[in-house]
Amino acid sequence: MAHHPDVYAAGVASFRVGAAGRACLRLYIHQIFWVLSVMFAAWRNASCAALVGCALATSAPPPAPASSIARYKVTIFDNLEGAAVRACFAGFPLERLAPVNQGSARSLVRARSANGMLPVRSGEVELGALGGDGCVFYETRFRNEVFRARDSKAVIVSQGEWLWRPEPLVDRLEVSVSFTLPQGAVVSTPWPQDDDGYHPSLDAFYRASYSTFGRFDQDRFRIGETLVTVARIGPRPSGEDVRRWLTSAIGTVASVGARFPVDRVHFVIAPAEDIDRAVAFGMVRRGGGVSVLLIPSAKATVPELEADWVAIHELSHLWLPRPNGQGRWLTEGIATYLQEVLRARCGLQSADVSWARVRDGLERGRRSGTGRVLSNESRHMNRTGAYYRVYWAGTAFALEADLRLRRESGGRMTLLRALALAQPRLSTFRELASADQVLAVLDEVTGSGFLATLGAQYASSARFPKASGLVDPASASIRREIMARNPAACAVIGE
Repeated sequence: MAHHPDVYAAGVASFRVGAAGRACLRLYIHQIFWVLSVMFAAWRNASCAALVGCALATSAPPPAPASSIARYKVTIFDNLEGAAVRACFAGFPLERLAPVNQGSARSLVRARSANGMLPVRSGEVELGALGGDGCVFYETRFRNEVFRARDSKAVIVSQGEWLWRPEPLVDRLEVSVSFTLPQGAVVSTPWPQDDDGYHPSLDAFYRASYSTFGRFDQDRFRIGETLVTVARIGPRPSGEDVRRWLTSAIGTVASVGARFPVDRVHFVIAPAEDIDRAVAFGMVRRGGGVSVLLIPSAKATVPELEADWVAIHELSHLWLPRPNGQGRWLTEGIATYLQEVLRARCGLQSADVSWARVRDGLERGRRSGTGRVLSNESRHMNRTGAYYRVYWAGTAFALEADLRLRRESGGRMTLLRALALAQPRLSTFRELASADQVLAVLDEVTGSGFLATLGAQYASSARFPKASGLVDPASASIRREIMARNPAACAVIGE
């Protein structure tokens, strides 16, 4: 799961995904409340629940013929408050329809087949002998909206509000989704599209993404080899400003390995009024495709947006697989480290500022936590609020790993290079990854042999790491290399 970025600066919401995919997760840490007041003023009926993805680690589905088909025809209500769905299946047996996560279960209103009404239990539709034409009709209400525009002309929801999966799910299932929309409305999703509709990967049945319905602006362009689609609610920042901002953010994150880690990414831009930060919030989701929600200030300038860390943090998560609960310290720590290192390398802030932010963050992390070992602190941080401890202990690990890789290889290997080398393998992880799994791959591609051992030491320690490399005189030259400007690496071709 990709989470809200390093909470030390913005202090906005962070969300917990339980093993059963429980939905509406509480907002933590006292700094978030000023952000929430702004968000509620900008949009009515905001709901944290739809910001929550399902973190179910799925077992391998049973094999099936390539002709297994699932076709969804989704009619969005005129008031954008629900959907009527006709779902037809062929080529495989199925017993029931299930929601993306339990938070979505309460959105289901009713279901029927050609033979009559179907029983619904805990959000699941019991199919029995489906019969007829193999189609199910069901109706939902958007009870877990991410945001609704103040003028109610657009709504952002997870597909969990209207997409129910067939069970048992088969592995070679051809899925298509088409929409019927209110007059003048459009739809934006992260999924590939052709003349037959949208085609999400099977992850869409287990993990949330962001879909937008209604009247809003859309954009579509390429940055290098990456296809970028944008749904933008509200007139400011302008479409051109958003394009320049996202081009900078993608180019900055691509500098890790001279390419961006995914070939398509979908942004939902929902500006807020009356906030004093360039970007108040961000979160990445991977349900059937990569989607990123960003909440910038409507008054932010392009330089302010480009210099901000939120988009860079969120996109940095894409170098790594979705973590399990105990492994979040590693992925959040690496993303936090990258947001500072990459902004210095790409000239978005000075090296001195980056190091000052790292020092400040480490000190905040040192003062945070509940005394648990780091892996357990990571697992429970949404309940305990120990975000500083988790994020910044992970950042301390990233710094120590980077320093040691550079020192032992004579500068030939870095943490950034290790991530780029490992990403083709890490991108194949289907289930939630543990820190041990990620570090084993990084050890293999670097030939270092110490990363897994070092990570295990961090994960099992109840003490905040010393991070001596931050001040060690012997590491001064390597620290300069880490934050050194590298315009060539940060250049993006093919805007």
